[in-house]
Amino acid sequence: MSPKRVTPYELERRDSGEPRELVVAVAGELDLTNAREFEERLERLTSANGASLVLDLSRVLFIDSAALHVLFRRARQLGRERFGLVFEPTSPLARTLSIVAISEVATVGTSVDGLLAAPALD
Repeated sequence: MSPKRVTPYELERRDSGEPRELVVAVAGELDLTNAREFEERLERLTSANGASLVLDLSRVLFIDSAALHVLFRRARQLGRERFGLVFEPTSPLARTLSIVAISEVATVGTSVDGLLAAPALD
């Protein structure tokens, strides 16, 4: 039996200039093969200081239900006022996120700077 292939993705922490605002850029594909690792990495990043989390999903090409569950669990843990998502409104990802109504549980924007400036994200 061959080992399970893990879909590649990248996760990069970016400096927002504020210690209580964590910005993480994600690229690639998020699916069943990497959702657990993705969630564990997010947990390690956010468990330290109670910061707001902004995930820049602009370079995510695909997301499946396992990865969507990760986003919803993170939203439940942080609350809409501390969890933001950035993505292009015309991307295929936007359609998926719209179908699952992610904007009801996360603050959504088209740029990191714009989202960090929004009063909804503290």
